[in-house]
Amino acid sequence: MTAIITRINYLNIVAMLASAVFALFIPFELVLLSYAILGPLHYLTEISWLNTRQFFTLKQYDYLLIAGVVIVSLVLRIPSANLVYYTFGLSFILLVINTNLYRFFAFLLLIAMGYFLLSNNILRTIFGLYIPTLIHVYIFTGAFLLLGALKHKGASGYIAFITFLICPLLLSLLFNNMHNVPTQWAIHSYEHFARINTTTLRNQTINIYTNTASIILTRTIAFAYTYHYINWFSKTKVINWHRVSKVNALMILLLWVASVSLYFYNYRMGIKWLFILSLAHVILEFPLNHRSFIDIGKQLQQKLPSAK
Repeated sequence: MTAIITRINYLNIVAMLASAVFALFIPFELVLLSYAILGPLHYLTEISWLNTRQFFTLKQYDYLLIAGVVIVSLVLRIPSANLVYYTFGLSFILLVINTNLYRFFAFLLLIAMGYFLLSNNILRTIFGLYIPTLIHVYIFTGAFLLLGALKHKGASGYIAFITFLICPLLLSLLFNNMHNVPTQWAIHSYEHFARINTTTLRNQTINIYTNTASIILTRTIAFAYTYHYINWFSKTKVINWHRVSKVNALMILLLWVASVSLYFYNYRMGIKWLFILSLAHVILEFPLNHRSFIDIGKQLQQKLPSAK
């Protein structure tokens, strides 16, 4: 297994560098193509895998509580920032609290805190915009890489993690004057992601396709999304997410083909469907994200000398 993980780590480094190179030359197109082609296959296969792992919650049917919050939020038309906040917090509660009564009161406290926390524009933007996008594809992916390096202790894991951190930095510093004009298709289709650019740069009227800062930011977005998907597919032999029944495999394949076809046939309908699929996989992954950070803390605690 050690040899397999080492080989996967070095293949991931190559994938990171390749993603960064493509992001340098075609940032807008790369975001769209990765999201449309690699995205739905990742979402469908990960949801299937999470289901086989009980969604990494303490109790078998805890994920139904998360799904219930989603349904109630949709029925009441609660803003997406609130939905992400509630499910993010509930996932942590379900992971660390075992008693149902304590869970109930903790969730009530979460809702009460949300009334005040989500009145802050910065926190509202974090939950409504960044957690389902950049935080998910970059911060959480980085956490998985770091945890893997800490667990398996080989140098290749740390090299992969450092490369992951350096790539966005290089994309921000190198070839800043080299701006390829995005295609009309990319300009027309990037609207779904444009809010990340305008919000991050704090300018709603900026031309995101010609502004240097926006292009540099889009390089990072393109790298993060593309490698996030590749990283998932590279872990096949480690977590065995590909081991599903023939019926499930066929359903995933058909849904993937249908999703990609819909995206290119009718962009507006396709992007709405992919957003729903993407948000579902983001929310269902929250318990695993929390577990990863908890495990990183445990690994670091074991490696650090105990205080005397």
